[in-house]
Amino acid sequence: MNVVFSLLFYMIKKFVPHLFTLANLFCGCLGLFFAFQHMFNAALFMVFLGVFFDFFDGFFARLLKVESALGVELDSLADVITSGAVPGAILYQLIVLSGVQVEDYHFYFIPDFPLIFSVAPLATLGFLVSLGAAFRLARFNVEDTDLPYFKGLPAPANALFIAGLPLLILHPKLAVIRPFVLNPTTLVIIVFISVLFMNIHWKMFSLKISSFSFKAFLFPLLLFLLTLVLLLFYGIASTSVCIIVYILLSGLKSVLKV
Repeated sequence: MNVVFSLLFYMIKKFVPHLFTLANLFCGCLGLFFAFQHMFNAALFMVFLGVFFDFFDGFFARLLKVESALGVELDSLADVITSGAVPGAILYQLIVLSGVQVEDYHFYFIPDFPLIFSVAPLATLGFLVSLGAAFRLARFNVEDTDLPYFKGLPAPANALFIAGLPLLILHPKLAVIRPFVLNPTTLVIIVFISVLFMNIHWKMFSLKISSFSFKAFLFPLLLFLLTLVLLLFYGIASTSVCIIVYILLSGLKSVLKV
């Protein structure tokens, strides 16, 4: 009987990280639905929740000592949806809202079975972010991940940046930037910059503190304080700006070689 309980306990313990990963995936599916319904607040919340679950699946896998190759692959598959497909869908919708025309395309390959596609061709560029995130996540799986920093902007951080854009441009105190951001040219530039930042080998500091030293705490602490100030002034609408601050601080850290 003890053997049965021990085996059952081990199986449950091994599956705990997978539950968090699947919760991340579920959040991504909901976020994708909300994005296409123009429910951008809900989409951002789902991305936030997905990132939360994404952090804790790895945390519990290490804590319970049940890390596995299956968990690594499942984690990336979940992130492809939450941090790839969702921001791609949000960008598609934003480009359409910026005034890009949706066109109807008719195809008659099969008699009596017409295919009609209503799509904005330029807006589909938004899904390049999804492709860029998938490429980054695949590269992350085959490279050395036991590093005290990230190579390029993490896909979840990029997803938060993009998911926060609709709230940023709708905030009453930031109305002046709306015409600039909600512009097809600006949004397409954001697409390409996002793909680039996710896949370059620029060092981005990790929030995991590797040692109890001033250098290790300095930039995470600066990020926390600046994020707190932005949240106090602009609330959750400052999400995208917080990610920009993270990128700038990472650049400063690299320049100063701290």
